[in-house]
Amino acid sequence: MPDATEKIAPNLKWMAEFSQFDETEQKLLVALSHQKYKWRTKDRLSAATGLTLEDLNKTLEDLMRKNVVRTSISRNKNIIFGLRERVG
Repeated sequence: MPDATEKIAPNLKWMAEFSQFDETEQKLLVALSHQKYKWRTKDRLSAATGLTLEDLNKTLEDLMRKNVVRTSISRNKNIIFGLRERVG
């Protein structure tokens, strides 16, 4: 379970299934659940999770395949990632 000091958005459905995700997926899901940030770039996700770019890419692909994470394009034309249940 995420550390109590994390600022997690309330009532996220994936939290009920926390143990079904591996440790790397959990780190990424917690970073994408931050109350203040619905969307994150790969750079921000890497900084928030400590994951290497290789691990980050693999985990993002896995979570997108599971329909938990989706992508979009920011105003600055960067690829951004968000939890599907938060961003639609």
